[in-house]
Amino acid sequence: MTDIQILRELQGKVMKDIAAGSLIPMMMLGDEMDLFSQLYNVGPCTSEKFADKTNLNHRYIKEWLLALSAAKYISYDKEHKKFFLSEEQFAVLGDEDSSSLMIGGFENLVGAVHNYKMIKQNFKDGKGREWGSLHPCCLSGSARFFKPAYSIFLMKKWLPSIEGAEEILKNGGTFADIGCGHGYSTKMIAENFPKSRVVGIDPHEQSIVEAKVICEKAKLNNLSYQIATSENFEGNFDIISFFDCLHDMGDPVGAIKYVSTKLNPNGVLMIVEPYADDKVENNFNIIGQMYYSFSTIACIPASKSQKVGMALGAQAGQKKLTEILNKGGFSKVRLSYKTTSNMVLEARK
Repeated sequence: MTDIQILRELQGKVMKDIAAGSLIPMMMLGDEMDLFSQLYNVGPCTSEKFADKTNLNHRYIKEWLLALSAAKYISYDKEHKKFFLSEEQFAVLGDEDSSSLMIGGFENLVGAVHNYKMIKQNFKDGKGREWGSLHPCCLSGSARFFKPAYSIFLMKKWLPSIEGAEEILKNGGTFADIGCGHGYSTKMIAENFPKSRVVGIDPHEQSIVEAKVICEKAKLNNLSYQIATSENFEGNFDIISFFDCLHDMGDPVGAIKYVSTKLNPNGVLMIVEPYADDKVENNFNIIGQMYYSFSTIACIPASKSQKVGMALGAQAGQKKLTEILNKGGFSKVRLSYKTTSNMVLEARK
């Protein structure tokens, strides 16, 4: 017999999730049309004034403002009927240089929605889709989504957790960033360690093009890039990193074996992956929901498009990742740092 209370609770959750999903186009409109920054700069204003300032249709602007005010993403002064963005709202939604920016997550979701028909075919034939074949919003959204975490944790927590890493780079060591994407992490390493030589490596040509643009703007002479895979890049390094990408690889064991030949004596491998418990039921939370979903749309297809197609998924867990590293030739593996969303593994031969 159906439990009416359980039924109503499930319906309530579905309604909340539908309401959250309805914000995806609202957030992208605000992002692509620069409405968040403009509202922040204009300050408290009526919908009529904001429409005039942006030279956009008032009726659409008003409904957009009301939708995001209902979501508490925009503030509303009911006494004066004015809309505005608080400092905190701007930091999360509109400030591209903020370490709290999260708008990239919505951009990624747009890509996921666009990809669903393509991924549906993967369910039927078991094949994959290479990273570059996914909707562009998946690529740019992922880069922007991870950028704030890197700006908060990479230099202050993740790198310091790797024994000797900071000292090596301060003294002019070499660092390879495998799967660098648009190069935000690579840029941060090069900026903070000007004596070091930093190389970003990614097989996706357009991502490297974007990374080079970022590099040129920053005028970093110690940073360069290679269009290459984790199994054919050139050079030897003191530190080699995989930031949120090992699980996307078709043959992670093969990648680790190749990397073991490219490390200098006493070199170290640094792995950053989404945090997951080894027991799947312990990942049944909001973080697990997000990562398992992203994994279905992007990570599993990317891995299955390559040789072996191991398809670790974005919630592989420490035990499985350690097994991969051990098989790849690294006998000494330790968890050096973790948060609710990420974990850092240090691996040595």
